[in-house]
Amino acid sequence: MKFETAQDLFFIVSVLVPGFIGNGVFSIFVPTRAHREREVLLLRYLTATAFNYAICSPLIYLLLAGELFPASTVGQAFSWFFVVFAAPALLAALAAWIIQRDGLARFFGRLGLRTISPIPTGWDWIFSTTDPCFVLITLTDGTEIAGYFGRQSMASSDPSRRDIFVERVYTVPNDGGPWHEAERSLGVHVDGAQIAYIEFRR
Repeated sequence: MKFETAQDLFFIVSVLVPGFIGNGVFSIFVPTRAHREREVLLLRYLTATAFNYAICSPLIYLLLAGELFPASTVGQAFSWFFVVFAAPALLAALAAWIIQRDGLARFFGRLGLRTISPIPTGWDWIFSTTDPCFVLITLTDGTEIAGYFGRQSMASSDPSRRDIFVERVYTVPNDGGPWHEAERSLGVHVDGAQIAYIEFRR
């Protein structure tokens, strides 16, 4: 695609950028199914852009009609900045908040309908919705790793490579007693291919 005039650049910014921003912010909070096809990505961006403009339509109408900031170029500029850049980010964050709290499922559940989670895997769902907690990781060879999955921990969102970093490591007594934090530990990284299952504990 060539940018031959300023109008071409304005067209691309106004049509694709809101959807690109909204999709980017949304994917920070909610893992989504990966699509490599260019047409699917383009449609996703265009749909998000259309939704953004629909929500902002009253503001856009006032700007185009000259009823909002008629004598203030700065006010109009900030308004368009909000429509094109800020509003998509805010709407995406709101949508992510609703999905993380299972708001859509509860709403449609009251109508007697069951929904399919937009989050692609159980791995993505638990690590995008769980609060900080203790984890007991069992490896494929039977080894157990106990730790605390908190704000400084991380679980991969790349479907082609699953791994997890746990910020605090604990030793588990054989008698089932309380866990003890390992001294001088800075955390542990575990390759997802070695994980058999993970137990989450309060």
